[in-house]
Amino acid sequence: MLLFSLCRVVFIIANPETIHGSVIENFLVGLRFDLAAVVMLHSLFILLHVFPAKIFANKFFQSFASILFHTVNAIAILFNLIDTAWFPFSGKRTTSDFFSLISTGDDVSNNLTHYLFSYWYLLLVLLIMTIFSVLIYKKVSLKLVNSSRNNSGDSFAGFSIRLAFSVALIIIGARGGLQLKPISMQSAAGLVDPGAVPMVLNTPFTILKSVRDEPIPSIQYLSEKDALALFNPHQQMFSADSFNNKNVVIIIMESFSSQFIGSLHNGNGYTPFLDSLMKHSLVCDQTYANGKRSIEGVPAVVASLPHLMDEPFITSAYNVNRINTPASILGKKGYSSAFFHGGNNGTMGFDNFSRVAGYNNYFGRNEYDGPISDYDGHWGIFDDQFFQFMIRKINSMKAPFVSTIFSLSSHEPYTIPARLKNKFPKGTEPIHESIGYADYALQQFFAEASKQSWYKNTLFVITADHTGPASGEFNMNRIGQLKIPLIIFDPQIDTGSVIHEVTQQTDIFPTILDYLHFNGKYAAFGQSVFNSKTDRWNISYLNGSWQLIQGKYLLQFNGNESTALYDIESDSLLKNNLIDQLPEIKTEKERLLKSILQQYRNGLLKNKIGI
Repeated sequence: MLLFSLCRVVFIIANPETIHGSVIENFLVGLRFDLAAVVMLHSLFILLHVFPAKIFANKFFQSFASILFHTVNAIAILFNLIDTAWFPFSGKRTTSDFFSLISTGDDVSNNLTHYLFSYWYLLLVLLIMTIFSVLIYKKVSLKLVNSSRNNSGDSFAGFSIRLAFSVALIIIGARGGLQLKPISMQSAAGLVDPGAVPMVLNTPFTILKSVRDEPIPSIQYLSEKDALALFNPHQQMFSADSFNNKNVVIIIMESFSSQFIGSLHNGNGYTPFLDSLMKHSLVCDQTYANGKRSIEGVPAVVASLPHLMDEPFITSAYNVNRINTPASILGKKGYSSAFFHGGNNGTMGFDNFSRVAGYNNYFGRNEYDGPISDYDGHWGIFDDQFFQFMIRKINSMKAPFVSTIFSLSSHEPYTIPARLKNKFPKGTEPIHESIGYADYALQQFFAEASKQSWYKNTLFVITADHTGPASGEFNMNRIGQLKIPLIIFDPQIDTGSVIHEVTQQTDIFPTILDYLHFNGKYAAFGQSVFNSKTDRWNISYLNGSWQLIQGKYLLQFNGNESTALYDIESDSLLKNNLIDQLPEIKTEKERLLKSILQQYRNGLLKNKIGI
């Protein structure tokens, strides 16, 4: 328990943005989750201490108990410390999907050396804590063994009573108390400010609690009729005009937060090319991501599937469900399609996902036809070279086509090609230089693409997979940490206009269909940005809490009840919780959130999301 608390101190020092409300009160709440994790992890070790004295005092028995304790403890501490460094990128405590992620490619093995060197200080903390644990253990264990030897006349009845009593305490401890339901990650969202949930939880707890053999539970907040009246994911696009068979290129930029883009951040940014392109594009300046990780952002952009459960769709039991995407829907109109990602094939399961999503081809590092020197040594092919490779492949595709590319160079460790060192502003954070480089890669892409015959008949959509490492109080809260760009550019139409309403990644798919004047059925958890007949919204899930942004309000919901309501126009830093002051607004937003969540979850269970 002491070591878990020390891990929490390290986590808070590294991630001060998780401090919300009283640190002492949150620390005390955290002890409950620590106890549950400790009991679950060490239940076997605890039961070993129930054994009769003669067995317990045996040196081989004690050696086994000692090895068991320190091995489990070191692994638990290690995962807590891993999250200390990983949290700025993920925005949440690691869950069991971590093991699915590391098994879907070889990125971890390729970058292990880099991680060890970059976060050596956390390994030092692990070593110090482990040594401290061993020293304390020896003193306590010696006293227990001596006491056991002095009471060697143990009876079977005494052993049975201790066993039953210990099992009962283990069950209570693992459940987190005597309440009807065991505590969960969602429980933390109901006990503290949602922003403090990562601080209160510990990583072994979130991993153990997110391991599920059974499917996600079905929910029924509303009648089916009422749910569909609020939002229906099965939509039909009607158009009076004939179908416009433009090509479509979707560009997903790694970690491109709005705060990095000058046009969206009061002129302070690192994207001069993108800023210039936005002057001739339709820009949605209030766009929010539907997840906090790449593996969550790609399905949101490509398949209009928000991240609303503990495990990402790509690694979940539902990852082969029917889904609708531009590739699958437009494929019926004769479109060819390809998904591009310069990373190692298998990274985050994008190659397999692209096939489920209906893309004809996947092009990764394995398919790249350039020199080996274009490999960045960590993630894959440098952006500027892989974007040019995409152009070469598009030139051989049958028109019309839909192509999606997901960049990678603006990802930690933010490697810049040696030939371009010192070309881009360093900024104040390590990511800033790589954002400048990725923007340069975009510029080179458009410069070359504009020379191709297909360019003028192509719709370009540019967005981000999620936000990057943040600075500033707003960019670290539950609004800013989701705010990304959305740019729609048609070379034939110089729009230069801005949509100020709330938009999200899941709006991209229906927006593309609307722009092409598609007339038919499809399924999406978003709406076209051109649809002016609806109140726009964004939905997301993080740290056991679902969140809805609609109009000027933000609502947070823990699965059972709403926990927070903010007026984000007047309170962008989320300081004034209006949950008790605006009951009608709370009810209205909560019903919409419940409708979306209910149809998403039940649609996955019944495989009825796609058409």
